[in-house]
Amino acid sequence: MMFMKKPIPEDIALEICKLVRERNTSKKFSFAKGQCWGCMKISNKKGDYRTRCIFGSEKNDNRGCELVNKIFDKEYQNLN
Repeated sequence: MMFMKKPIPEDIALEICKLVRERNTSKKFSFAKGQCWGCMKISNKKGDYRTRCIFGSEKNDNRGCELVNKIFDKEYQNLN
C-alpha cells in the first residue's frame, strides 16, 4: 500500500523554501545549495516565484522540492 503524502500549503512551502536557502548560505558548497541556487536563478530570471521547484509537482501539491518535502514531513506532520 502506497502512503499518500499530504499536500503542502503554498504559504508553508514558501516559508520552508526560504528556511532551506537560509540554512545553505553558510555552506561553501553542497548539493542542496546548488539545487537552491539553480531554482532561484531560473525563477528570478522568469520573474515568477511560481516557477520554483516546489511548484513543479505533477499533482499540484507543492511537493516538487525534496528539500522542502523533507522538512515539511519531519516538522509539520501534525498540521491540520
